[in-house]
Amino acid sequence: MVWLGSELFDKRWGVVVGGAIALLLLPGSIPHSASVVAADDIALSPVPVTPLDTANAFFEYRGEPINPRAVIDLLPWLSDSEPGLVAIDVEGSMADTNRYFAEVSVVEDGPATGTVRASWQPWIDRPIVYTSSYRWLGQLDNGLHILRVARNTGGSGVFTSLLFVRFELDTEYFYGVGPGPRQRLSMKRMGSQGLGDRDSREVWLEGNQVVVGAGEQSEEVRIDLSDY
Repeated sequence: MVWLGSELFDKRWGVVVGGAIALLLLPGSIPHSASVVAADDIALSPVPVTPLDTANAFFEYRGEPINPRAVIDLLPWLSDSEPGLVAIDVEGSMADTNRYFAEVSVVEDGPATGTVRASWQPWIDRPIVYTSSYRWLGQLDNGLHILRVARNTGGSGVFTSLLFVRFELDTEYFYGVGPGPRQRLSMKRMGSQGLGDRDSREVWLEGNQVVVGAGEQSEEVRIDLSDY
């Protein structure tokens, strides 16, 4: 599953915890050989408690998907051969900020289910709408997040890429209500791979490799990211 929202997360933990309680309270539902296991020996996976945990588990921040408008800032401009920005402050990139203001939505059905989309007008006096979107494909074994990203700048082209990112949690000096340290969750660019205009090839993950399926005029491509 590509998109895992906080609501789904809460429901899953309700089922897990509720099931564990039911097993403990209903002896008949537990095999005799298992009934002697102490409750302290029952281990459940920990609930994500830090912004880093949540970002890694669901690719979201404070219950909201990471802003696609900020995500595409980590891609090179189409007119440039080299990348620009290396990292994004996730809290500062949310859709209610001025710099990254956008209408963000999540596709809930159809073949694009799980895709997060952002749209905005770069100029108030011009009826041109820019859009960007990403589909979170998951994590490699080394923890690298793989995104399938698309961007449109008002023309007919929808340029698609693969973007590889990693989250880091640290602190920075910040003057808000007063000087002091501020916890910072950053999304760091670890690389990208262009796919083309409206590319529809299948992409999947294997270990520390990203596999781009063969197309009508292209062979299968394997991108080894073991060293990243």
